[in-house]
Amino acid sequence: MWAAVSGIGAGFLVSDLAQAVVGLVNHALLAARNELPFALFPLPTVAGSAAAAAVALGAGGQVALALELGYGALGIALRIPGVMTFCERSGGGGPNLLGPDYCSAAGFLASLWPQLVGVGLGIAFARALTARGGGINSLLRIAGSLAIALTILSLVWGATIAQTANALTSGLTIAAGMAAAAVAAGVVAAQLPRGVRNAAIVGGIWLLPWLTLQLPLGLQSLGPTVTGEFVASIIVTTILAPPIVAAFLVLSAAIASRARFVPREPA
Repeated sequence: MWAAVSGIGAGFLVSDLAQAVVGLVNHALLAARNELPFALFPLPTVAGSAAAAAVALGAGGQVALALELGYGALGIALRIPGVMTFCERSGGGGPNLLGPDYCSAAGFLASLWPQLVGVGLGIAFARALTARGGGINSLLRIAGSLAIALTILSLVWGATIAQTANALTSGLTIAAGMAAAAVAAGVVAAQLPRGVRNAAIVGGIWLLPWLTLQLPLGLQSLGPTVTGEFVASIIVTTILAPPIVAAFLVLSAAIASRARFVPREPA
Protein backbone atom coordinates (compact mmCIF):
# COMPACT_ATOMS: atom_id res chain seq x y z
CA MET A 1 0.00 0.00 0.00
CA TRP A 2 2.82 2.42 0.82
CA ALA A 3 4.19 1.99 -2.70
CA ALA A 4 0.88 3.25 -4.08
CA VAL A 5 0.90 6.15 -1.59
CA SER A 6 4.46 6.99 -2.65
CA GLY A 7 3.39 6.91 -6.29
CA ILE A 8 0.53 9.28 -5.55
CA GLY A 9 2.96 11.51 -3.67
CA ALA A 10 5.40 11.53 -6.59
CA GLY A 11 2.62 12.57 -8.94
CA PHE A 12 1.51 15.27 -6.51
CA LEU A 13 4.99 16.80 -6.21
CA VAL A 14 5.92 16.54 -9.88
CA SER A 15 2.60 18.06 -10.92
CA ASP A 16 3.13 20.99 -8.53
CA LEU A 17 6.65 21.58 -9.82
CA ALA A 18 5.43 21.43 -13.42
CA GLN A 19 2.59 23.85 -12.62
CA ALA A 20 5.11 26.28 -11.17
CA VAL A 21 7.25 26.07 -14.30
CA VAL A 22 4.21 26.55 -16.54
CA GLY A 23 3.18 29.55 -14.47
CA LEU A 24 6.60 31.17 -14.81
CA VAL A 25 6.72 30.50 -18.56
CA ASN A 26 3.21 31.88 -18.96
CA HIS A 27 4.14 35.10 -17.13
CA ALA A 28 7.29 35.45 -19.23
CA LEU A 29 5.32 35.02 -22.45
CA LEU A 30 2.71 37.55 -21.35
CA ALA A 31 5.42 40.05 -20.46
CA ALA A 32 7.06 39.55 -23.86
CA ARG A 33 3.66 39.52 -25.60
CA ASN A 34 4.49 36.23 -27.28
CA GLU A 35 2.46 33.05 -27.69
CA LEU A 36 3.40 29.42 -28.12
CA PRO A 37 1.83 27.36 -30.91
CA PHE A 38 0.65 24.81 -28.32
CA ALA A 39 -0.85 24.87 -24.82
CA LEU A 40 1.42 24.25 -21.84
CA PHE A 41 -1.27 23.58 -19.25
CA PRO A 42 -1.67 19.83 -20.00
CA LEU A 43 2.02 19.27 -19.22
CA PRO A 44 1.66 19.17 -15.40
CA THR A 45 -1.00 16.48 -15.72
CA VAL A 46 1.16 14.45 -18.11
CA ALA A 47 4.22 14.78 -15.87
CA GLY A 48 2.34 14.04 -12.67
CA SER A 49 0.56 11.00 -14.08
CA ALA A 50 3.84 9.66 -15.47
CA ALA A 51 5.65 10.09 -12.13
CA ALA A 52 2.82 8.48 -10.17
CA ALA A 53 2.59 5.44 -12.43
CA ALA A 54 6.37 5.00 -12.65
CA VAL A 55 6.97 5.15 -8.90
CA ALA A 56 3.98 2.96 -8.02
CA LEU A 57 4.91 0.28 -10.55
CA GLY A 58 8.62 0.47 -9.85
CA ALA A 59 8.27 0.33 -6.07
CA GLY A 60 5.27 -1.94 -5.61
CA GLY A 61 4.55 -3.76 -8.85
CA GLN A 62 1.20 -4.19 -10.52
CA VAL A 63 -0.85 -4.13 -7.31
CA ALA A 64 0.51 -0.70 -6.36
CA LEU A 65 -0.04 0.52 -9.91
CA ALA A 66 -3.65 -0.69 -9.81
CA LEU A 67 -4.25 1.17 -6.54
CA GLU A 68 -2.69 4.34 -7.94
CA LEU A 69 -4.80 4.11 -11.08
CA GLY A 70 -7.90 3.58 -8.94
CA TYR A 71 -7.04 6.77 -7.06
CA GLY A 72 -6.69 8.59 -10.37
CA ALA A 73 -10.03 7.25 -11.56
CA LEU A 74 -11.63 8.51 -8.33
CA GLY A 75 -10.21 11.96 -9.01
CA ILE A 76 -11.71 11.92 -12.50
CA ALA A 77 -15.08 10.80 -11.11
CA LEU A 78 -15.03 13.71 -8.66
CA ARG A 79 -14.71 16.11 -11.58
CA ILE A 80 -17.88 14.91 -13.32
CA PRO A 81 -20.47 16.80 -11.15
CA GLY A 82 -18.52 20.03 -11.61
CA VAL A 83 -18.33 19.51 -15.36
CA MET A 84 -22.06 18.82 -15.53
CA THR A 85 -22.83 21.98 -13.55
CA PHE A 86 -20.56 24.05 -15.77
CA CYS A 87 -22.12 22.64 -18.94
CA GLU A 88 -25.66 23.27 -17.68
CA ARG A 89 -24.88 26.90 -16.82
CA SER A 90 -22.79 27.72 -19.88
CA GLY A 91 -24.80 25.82 -22.47
CA GLY A 92 -21.81 23.82 -23.65
CA GLY A 93 -18.06 23.58 -23.32
CA GLY A 94 -15.17 24.73 -25.42
CA PRO A 95 -13.05 22.38 -27.51
CA ASN A 96 -10.02 20.64 -26.03
CA LEU A 97 -6.79 19.79 -27.82
CA LEU A 98 -8.34 16.73 -29.45
CA GLY A 99 -11.28 18.59 -30.86
CA PRO A 100 -14.65 17.35 -29.50
CA ASP A 101 -16.97 19.41 -27.35
CA TYR A 102 -15.90 19.12 -23.68
CA CYS A 103 -19.51 18.74 -22.56
CA SER A 104 -20.20 15.68 -24.69
CA ALA A 105 -19.30 12.18 -23.55
CA ALA A 106 -16.71 11.85 -26.31
CA GLY A 107 -15.31 15.28 -25.49
CA PHE A 108 -14.95 14.52 -21.79
CA LEU A 109 -13.18 11.24 -22.53
CA ALA A 110 -10.93 12.99 -25.05
CA SER A 111 -10.02 15.58 -22.42
CA LEU A 112 -8.44 12.80 -20.36
CA TRP A 113 -5.61 12.36 -22.88
CA PRO A 114 -2.97 13.94 -20.57
CA GLN A 115 -3.65 11.31 -17.89
CA LEU A 116 -3.58 8.47 -20.42
CA VAL A 117 -0.36 9.70 -22.03
CA GLY A 118 1.22 10.19 -18.61
CA VAL A 119 0.32 6.70 -17.41
CA GLY A 120 1.71 5.21 -20.60
CA LEU A 121 4.97 7.11 -20.20
CA GLY A 122 5.19 6.16 -16.53
CA ILE A 123 4.78 2.45 -17.27
CA ALA A 124 7.44 2.73 -19.97
CA PHE A 125 9.85 4.53 -17.62
CA ALA A 126 9.20 2.30 -14.59
CA ARG A 127 11.94 -0.13 -15.57
CA ALA A 128 14.49 2.67 -15.29
CA LEU A 129 13.69 3.11 -11.60
CA THR A 130 15.67 1.12 -9.06
CA ALA A 131 14.15 0.61 -5.62
CA ARG A 132 16.67 1.17 -2.82
CA GLY A 133 16.12 -1.95 -0.76
CA GLY A 134 13.44 -1.70 1.88
CA GLY A 135 14.06 1.95 2.76
CA ILE A 136 11.30 4.43 3.48
CA ASN A 137 10.87 7.46 1.25
CA SER A 138 9.34 9.82 3.78
CA LEU A 139 8.98 12.68 1.31
CA LEU A 140 6.78 10.72 -1.09
CA ARG A 141 4.74 9.15 1.71
CA ILE A 142 3.97 12.55 3.22
CA ALA A 143 3.07 14.02 -0.16
CA GLY A 144 0.86 11.03 -0.95
CA SER A 145 -0.87 11.27 2.41
CA LEU A 146 -1.59 14.94 1.81
CA ALA A 147 -2.90 14.27 -1.70
CA ILE A 148 -5.18 11.49 -0.48
CA ALA A 149 -6.46 13.60 2.42
CA LEU A 150 -7.26 16.46 0.03
CA THR A 151 -9.11 14.04 -2.26
CA ILE A 152 -11.19 12.76 0.66
CA LEU A 153 -11.93 16.40 1.54
CA SER A 154 -13.17 17.02 -2.02
CA LEU A 155 -15.35 13.92 -1.88
CA VAL A 156 -16.95 14.84 1.46
CA TRP A 157 -17.34 18.51 0.55
CA GLY A 158 -18.94 17.70 -2.80
CA ALA A 159 -21.38 15.27 -1.23
CA THR A 160 -22.44 17.47 1.69
CA ILE A 161 -21.75 21.20 1.50
CA ALA A 162 -21.25 22.07 -2.17
CA GLN A 163 -24.88 21.66 -3.14
CA THR A 164 -26.38 24.12 -0.66
CA ALA A 165 -23.70 26.52 0.61
CA ASN A 166 -23.11 30.00 -0.77
CA ALA A 167 -19.73 31.13 -2.08
CA LEU A 168 -18.40 32.45 1.23
CA THR A 169 -19.49 29.40 3.21
CA SER A 170 -18.02 27.12 0.58
CA GLY A 171 -14.72 29.00 0.72
CA LEU A 172 -14.53 28.82 4.50
CA THR A 173 -15.37 25.11 4.61
CA ILE A 174 -12.83 24.35 1.86
CA ALA A 175 -10.14 26.21 3.77
CA ALA A 176 -11.02 24.41 7.01
CA GLY A 177 -11.02 21.07 5.23
CA MET A 178 -7.63 21.79 3.65
CA ALA A 179 -6.25 22.59 7.09
CA ALA A 180 -7.65 19.31 8.45
CA ALA A 181 -6.07 17.41 5.55
CA ALA A 182 -2.73 19.07 6.29
CA VAL A 183 -2.97 18.11 9.96
CA ALA A 184 -3.69 14.49 9.00
CA ALA A 185 -0.67 14.43 6.69
CA GLY A 186 1.41 16.05 9.42
CA VAL A 187 0.51 13.27 11.85
CA VAL A 188 1.64 10.74 9.24
CA ALA A 189 4.87 12.70 8.80
CA ALA A 190 5.55 12.52 12.53
CA GLN A 191 5.73 8.72 12.32
CA LEU A 192 8.38 8.77 9.56
CA PRO A 193 12.13 9.40 9.58
CA ARG A 194 12.98 13.10 9.16
CA GLY A 195 9.26 13.73 9.03
CA VAL A 196 9.28 17.42 9.98
CA ARG A 197 11.95 18.32 7.43
CA ASN A 198 10.20 16.42 4.66
CA ALA A 199 6.85 17.93 5.63
CA ALA A 200 8.44 21.36 5.19
CA ILE A 201 9.72 20.33 1.75
CA VAL A 202 6.27 19.08 0.73
CA GLY A 203 4.68 22.30 1.96
CA GLY A 204 7.23 24.39 0.07
CA ILE A 205 6.72 22.52 -3.19
CA TRP A 206 2.95 22.74 -2.76
CA LEU A 207 3.24 26.54 -2.50
CA LEU A 208 5.22 26.93 -5.73
CA PRO A 209 2.21 26.82 -8.10
CA TRP A 210 0.35 29.05 -5.66
CA LEU A 211 3.10 31.67 -5.94
CA THR A 212 3.55 31.48 -9.69
CA LEU A 213 0.02 30.80 -10.91
CA GLN A 214 -2.83 30.74 -8.40
CA LEU A 215 -1.96 33.88 -6.42
CA PRO A 216 -1.49 36.12 -9.50
CA LEU A 217 -4.72 34.82 -11.04
CA GLY A 218 -6.55 35.28 -7.75
CA LEU A 219 -5.39 38.88 -7.42
CA GLN A 220 -6.35 39.62 -11.02
CA SER A 221 -9.85 38.28 -10.43
CA LEU A 222 -10.53 40.77 -7.62
CA GLY A 223 -12.05 43.34 -9.95
CA PRO A 224 -14.79 45.89 -9.23
CA THR A 225 -17.38 43.74 -11.01
CA VAL A 226 -16.99 40.86 -8.54
CA THR A 227 -19.55 40.83 -5.71
CA GLY A 228 -18.41 40.96 -2.10
CA GLU A 229 -19.38 37.35 -1.40
CA PHE A 230 -17.17 36.04 -4.18
CA VAL A 231 -14.35 38.43 -3.28
CA ALA A 232 -14.28 37.02 0.25
CA SER A 233 -14.33 33.45 -1.09
CA ILE A 234 -11.43 34.15 -3.47
CA ILE A 235 -9.41 35.80 -0.71
CA VAL A 236 -9.97 32.89 1.68
CA THR A 237 -9.44 29.94 -0.67
CA THR A 238 -6.93 31.30 -3.19
CA ILE A 239 -4.89 33.94 -1.37
CA LEU A 240 -4.89 33.11 2.34
CA ALA A 241 -5.55 29.38 2.69
CA PRO A 242 -2.55 27.77 0.88
CA PRO A 243 0.27 29.29 3.00
CA ILE A 244 -1.71 28.77 6.20
CA VAL A 245 -2.39 25.13 5.29
CA ALA A 246 1.30 24.58 4.48
CA ALA A 247 2.16 25.96 7.92
CA PHE A 248 -0.41 23.60 9.50
CA LEU A 249 1.31 20.67 7.78
CA VAL A 250 4.71 21.50 9.27
CA LEU A 251 3.42 22.51 12.71
CA SER A 252 1.27 19.40 13.10
CA ALA A 253 4.24 17.24 12.10
CA ALA A 254 6.45 18.98 14.65
CA ILE A 255 3.89 18.78 17.46
CA ALA A 256 2.97 15.16 16.79
CA SER A 257 6.64 14.19 16.45
CA ARG A 258 7.50 15.81 19.76
CA ALA A 259 4.52 14.16 21.47
CA ARG A 260 5.88 10.73 20.50
CA PHE A 261 8.97 11.27 22.64
CA VAL A 262 7.46 13.04 25.64
CA PRO A 263 7.60 10.61 28.59
CA ARG A 264 4.32 9.99 30.32
CA GLU A 265 3.78 9.62 34.02
CA PRO A 266 2.88 6.07 35.02
CA ALA A 267 -0.77 5.59 35.92
